Amino acid sequence: MLLSDIEGYVRQDLFDPAGSNQRWANTDLDRAIDKAVERYSQCYPNIVFVDMNTQPFQRTYPYPVPWDASYPVWWIERVLYPLQSYGSYFNPPAAPSLALLVQAGGNLSVGTYGYAVTFLSQGGETTPSSLASINQSNGLNAKISITNIPIGQNTVSTPGVATNTVIGRNIYRTTANGATLYLLATIADNTTTSYTDGAPDANLSGKPTPPAVNTSGVMVWPPYERDFAEYSNLYDSTAALAAGGNMGSMGAIGIGNPPTGDIGIGNPSFTIKLSSAELPQDNTLVLRVFYATKHQLDSNGSTIPDVHRDIIVLGACAYAMEAYQIPTNDNFDFQDGALRDRIDDTKIPVAWLTAAKNKMQQFESMLEAIKEQRDFASSSRVHWGDIAARYPRL
Repeated sequence: MLLSDIEGYVRQDLFDPAGSNQRWANTDLDRAIDKAVERYSQCYPNIVFVDMNTQPFQRTYPYPVPWDASYPVWWIERVLYPLQSYGSYFNPPAAPSLALLVQAGGNLSVGTYGYAVTFLSQGGETTPSSLASINQSNGLNAKISITNIPIGQNTVSTPGVATNTVIGRNIYRTTANGATLYLLATIADNTTTSYTDGAPDANLSGKPTPPAVNTSGVMVWPPYERDFAEYSNLYDSTAALAAGGNMGSMGAIGIGNPPTGDIGIGNPSFTIKLSSAELPQDNTLVLRVFYATKHQLDSNGSTIPDVHRDIIVLGACAYAMEAYQIPTNDNFDFQDGALRDRIDDTKIPVAWLTAAKNKMQQFESMLEAIKEQRDFASSSRVHWGDIAARYPRL
């Protein structure tokens, strides 16, 4: 579902076919659609999650960095902590042991290429190794042979929890003379030590970048959902936090610039309800933070479920009709002096307003139904068994 699809559906429902006499320009419809998406998102938001490193003895954290700057964080939905068992993660690959060699016969252009490797486990992925680079100066149609790809340790055993295993490796690469790493290939085992890269830079477009948080540990089950407060130092004050608080970059210790005052003035924050015994001891534990954003609907795609497509169309029609009703107010009631001829088109704005109100009422009614569905689903979460009173210490 693209924005252009919704534009077409809205025009059909407004009986405004393509041609020179269209009532609404595309820019007008796009504004109406945006209003409808915003109102819909308030009742049925797009829920996204991000993983954040803990900080030593911290309860209060800044809002997560959104997945897209165009869709900022509206509010925090859920917080899971700890996401994984302490000490069950794999360390990222050590300093690069990759051996790189330029060969003929690929699709790599001239330039310098950087490579990094991560370990994959059942729970997630480590952060990447440091960069290994090579300069390809043999002209076009070259490839690079990669050998000595690191192998992860067989297992990480955590007594009473689980045994963790490396199940594969991801290889990341930069474009020619670039600095950003992109996923090049996944090796689905822990034995292969070589790979040949002949992929052109175009193949890396849109590929994932390496994780910034190590999530290779054993997942805590059942998930441990925490109470939290937003916009509030409910449990900590700035003085109680380490070295000026942690309102710098996401999850980092050090006051931001701005803010220079209390937490929450310059950057929104949330505080997790943790006892002193449950405070993180270092930055190896992971928070999984679910947050709400506005739904995406543009030329690249949409996060709106297809089953809700007609709700967006209905809302866009209502907003478009409300906007069009304004110029129709410039009407008149004319009668000549001899009382022979009378022209009255003042009924037009009344009819438009009535139709727009009906559309808006239908839109609001459907939004209420969606909101009830979401509230019902949230209140009826399935809990897999009882959680013991001392569950965090097991």
